[in-house]
Amino acid sequence: MNIDIKNLEEQDMKQLVKSLELVSARILDSVVKTSQLAGGATQEMQLLFDQWIECLGGALTDAVDKDGAIIPEKLAQDIGVTPTTIISLALALHRMGKIKITEVKAAPANGENTEICGCLK
Repeated sequence: MNIDIKNLEEQDMKQLVKSLELVSARILDSVVKTSQLAGGATQEMQLLFDQWIECLGGALTDAVDKDGAIIPEKLAQDIGVTPTTIISLALALHRMGKIKITEVKAAPANGENTEICGCLK
């Protein structure tokens, strides 16, 4: 967007509206996906999901048993999921009492939201 010093207020408003459009699209997408998943949650699908969680959880607990820690990026690459999935799975396993999260380390990132679909950027 070109900056016109004479119309800064109008340009800020246009930028705000564009940002709100993107946020609204993301929220709508999330609501639609959630309702679709909830509508199709049969017993069989729940059982398959539980088995999937158990399988991934086994890889995560194995890493904890072996190394005393997990590195989300490395484990995600090893088992074919995203680092966000590893972090969510670790939290789920912690809540189930299968692992105990005792420390969380973080590093500065590049500011890019990895959860946003490329189509909404």
